[in-house]
Amino acid sequence: MEETMANKKINIYVGATAMRTCLGDKNETLVAMRSNVSGLKYNDTFKMYVGSSSIKSMKGFTRFESMVIEQISNVLLQSGLHLSNEDCQLVISTTKGNVELLADNSNDIPEQAFLYTSAQTIADYFNSYNQPIVISNACISGVSAFVIARDRLLSGACKHAIVVGCDVLSEFITSGFASFKSVSSNPCKPYDAERDGLTLGEACGAVVLSVEPTQAEKPYIYLSGGAISNDANHISGPSRTGDGLYYAMMNALAEAGVTSEDVGFVNAHGTATRYNDEMESKAIAWAGLALKPLNGIKGYIGHTLGASGVVEAIVCMEELRLGFLLGTKNLIASDASWNLKVSPECQRFTQQCCLKTASGFGGCNAAIVLDMKMRDTFREGQVSVPQVVAHYQLPASDRPFAEYIRTLFKSLGEDNMKFYKMSDMSKALYVAVEKLLAIEGFEEVEPTRRAIILANRSASLDSDWSHQQILNKRLPEGTSPAVFVYTLPNVSAGEICIRHKMQGDNTFFIENQDSGIAERYARSLIVNNHADVVICGWCEYLKGHWNVNVKLLKKIYNGTIDSGIKRTFD
Repeated sequence: MEETMANKKINIYVGATAMRTCLGDKNETLVAMRSNVSGLKYNDTFKMYVGSSSIKSMKGFTRFESMVIEQISNVLLQSGLHLSNEDCQLVISTTKGNVELLADNSNDIPEQAFLYTSAQTIADYFNSYNQPIVISNACISGVSAFVIARDRLLSGACKHAIVVGCDVLSEFITSGFASFKSVSSNPCKPYDAERDGLTLGEACGAVVLSVEPTQAEKPYIYLSGGAISNDANHISGPSRTGDGLYYAMMNALAEAGVTSEDVGFVNAHGTATRYNDEMESKAIAWAGLALKPLNGIKGYIGHTLGASGVVEAIVCMEELRLGFLLGTKNLIASDASWNLKVSPECQRFTQQCCLKTASGFGGCNAAIVLDMKMRDTFREGQVSVPQVVAHYQLPASDRPFAEYIRTLFKSLGEDNMKFYKMSDMSKALYVAVEKLLAIEGFEEVEPTRRAIILANRSASLDSDWSHQQILNKRLPEGTSPAVFVYTLPNVSAGEICIRHKMQGDNTFFIENQDSGIAERYARSLIVNNHADVVICGWCEYLKGHWNVNVKLLKKIYNGTIDSGIKRTFD
């Protein structure tokens, strides 16, 4: 029987770590960063600066799978753990996996392009006892994977978790970001007044988390807190207030049992886009962290998408042990509205506690706390109990989907013209949730206490296919940002967050339909008092076929635990 953190104190130790970036392996990357060396170079194929790694494909595996296998092998060798042991859980974070395989298939989607198939291939390589958990939550995927792994460890579902994040570069990805005009013409400059966009990179990082101190690397570092939130504002643009990221940061700190005064430094997402860095500066200041040393490392290795949270967390772990944080590469002078303590030079810090943040498309945000001090986070009070109060499944139909879903939408009596611009999966989910909430709503629940947890097997392959077909045409104007933004499955959840002002957890799992991993996590949010209501379920759409089945969970016992972070923003 799984236990919860509400009735047992468990420490989550950081164990072995490994990574590969455009600067090399872990040691090579850290040495280069300390020497202020960047791995970003102009790439003639992609027509932009990128951070490319040198890894080649293993026989029978893609580059993505090869990178993941390499880093998992490294941490397993260091730790002596085996994924064939039932106490060991593999958690993979990625945004696009093997998406480049779509370019070589003009008629159909190859099976290995499915994220879960690729993940299972990796798990099978290690004879994994447990099914892999796959998180695809845009650019917060890596940080989200830590939050989900921590939940599994605290629940007693496993004793050890291998968290691995990976993404590889492809024209699919570079063309999509180029369509948003968000790519810098030079190596990116996080927080600098002259910043003009991001630089993409590829990387893979792996971390062992364990409840057993024998697996911990010394001196000990604990994963002591984590939280996920949503802006409920826009699917591709950062919130102008920073409230969503603020909620994730404050809830992560509360989960860890620390305050802003206990934080030694902040490692921010720092994409170097005009609005992302400004949004983060506001959230960091509101959280009382403006005077804390801060850095962003994407000027060294680029934005590595689903790998970024894991790779950057590994760097944070090394910084905690060294006692100083790296400078922010390419920064000359910041123009943030808040005078953050960000510097191109290395900085010392006084508290051995780090807050790592991430933000991404779909309005998602995440934060984790890495701490060198053991904190007492035992929670008093009885836990809440989740109960299904409503359920809705989008009916099957022989009619063409476009005609069918338009009819259903019109029956809702709404005039939301944005609906017609959504991806088909987003439309299907939108209608299903509207029908669900017509049965039972949650109007009285605080927005930060509303969560949505979804799963499917195909991720966003339907939109991926559409984007690839546009790319194949080689149009002078390039690919479409309106299509590319939906090549992330969590953006469908982001649409629901905007529509129903849901600012709590919004994680998207990729799994087999009978896995039940996503629903267990949804229930744990209520059990551990992280949410009062959760929309959860299956959200699948691929080439005209759909299966959308959602339910509404509510807590039926209001315990004595504090109800969460609340703040009003202008």
